[in-house]
Amino acid sequence: MNRRTTLAAALALTAGFALAGCGGDSAPKLSVSGAYMPQPVDQNMAGGFLVIKNSGDTADKLTSVTSDVAKSVTIHTTKDNKMEEVKSLDIPAGGELELARGGNHLMFMGLKKKPAEGQQVTVELHFDKSKPLKVEVPVKSGTYTPKDDGAKTGSGGGGSMDHGSMDHGSMQHDGSQHEGSTEGHSQHDAKK
Repeated sequence: MNRRTTLAAALALTAGFALAGCGGDSAPKLSVSGAYMPQPVDQNMAGGFLVIKNSGDTADKLTSVTSDVAKSVTIHTTKDNKMEEVKSLDIPAGGELELARGGNHLMFMGLKKKPAEGQQVTVELHFDKSKPLKVEVPVKSGTYTPKDDGAKTGSGGGGSMDHGSMDHGSMQHDGSQHEGSTEGHSQHDAKK
């Protein structure tokens, strides 16, 4: 090999290594499915549920949610029968974040008007790394569960969740269940 051939081979090899390091798309790749809002029982609050799938090689976080239908939309988790507002929820690389009854979910607080079954609510999901995603969320009956249409059921197994023994912290709560049913609140109302 002459000097010129050796130099060309070394440059090609170096360029190949540099491109190999840049070749993988490491950004999160997010998509949303199974979104729904049970028809709220009153105009104070509503729950929202969906699945965010990340088919990318990098994790992300759901950091906030906005919607014109409510004064605020907050992110909640439920652990040990206690609902807590959180600042963000992790979306693992190659995995998904499920917002479902009995677990992680959205709370629409101070509804500007009560959405009715059959309508759609627009929400914008904001992330730590990815661009915001707008999602049309259909309003379903208050008793709807994802298994009704063959979709995956949530960590709570679907159905209506009893918030009667939950600690809602400093949230104002009038005894109506934000997920579409007033069942299970007689015990909660008696504690007020």
